[in-house]
Amino acid sequence: MKKSLFLFLMLMTSLLSFAQNVEEDEKEKGFKRDQLFIGSGVNLGFFNGFILGLNPEIGYSLNRFIDVGIGTNVNLITQNDPNSPTTYRQWTFGGGPFVRVWPVNMLFIGGQFEYNSIAYSVKSGGDIVFKENRNAPSILVGAGYGNRTIGGNQFYTSIMVDVLRNPNSPYIDSYRRLQPVFRTTFLFYFKPKRER
Repeated sequence: MKKSLFLFLMLMTSLLSFAQNVEEDEKEKGFKRDQLFIGSGVNLGFFNGFILGLNPEIGYSLNRFIDVGIGTNVNLITQNDPNSPTTYRQWTFGGGPFVRVWPVNMLFIGGQFEYNSIAYSVKSGGDIVFKENRNAPSILVGAGYGNRTIGGNQFYTSIMVDVLRNPNSPYIDSYRRLQPVFRTTFLFYFKPKRER
């Protein structure tokens, strides 16, 4: 009986303290400069070629759980044909909105829509045998692990895949296989004027 009463009191105390935090969050409405962040990520992928890129982004932490913003990308992607001396290469430039949801501390799920412009070429035996410019939408979804301190800084590593699977996507290889995209990102929050 004493154990049950003790557990009940602990549960009620926890709920009351959580309710106070929610009330404090609700009192402070409007734009808060210290919830605005900027930074960049590194995009890496390895297979029978590689992906290397930068992913600058600017965003806003809506609350303790959700970040939204605009992400951009610049990527170099190469793929070697295992059956010939052919190399496929593409430069990708793109961007679009993103959302990350942090359901628990240090873990998140996220999604990003991108519209990419792609300069594609095929090189065989040292000569460029084909060149083309393409466009492709992508929807990247995935999960990650990181450290997020609103008003301070943010660091995360994620793995995402393009679920749209457009044949021209920079995240699909020439055999139309889905390629995982790994990103490591460093973000910094803007400080309010009084804290500078």
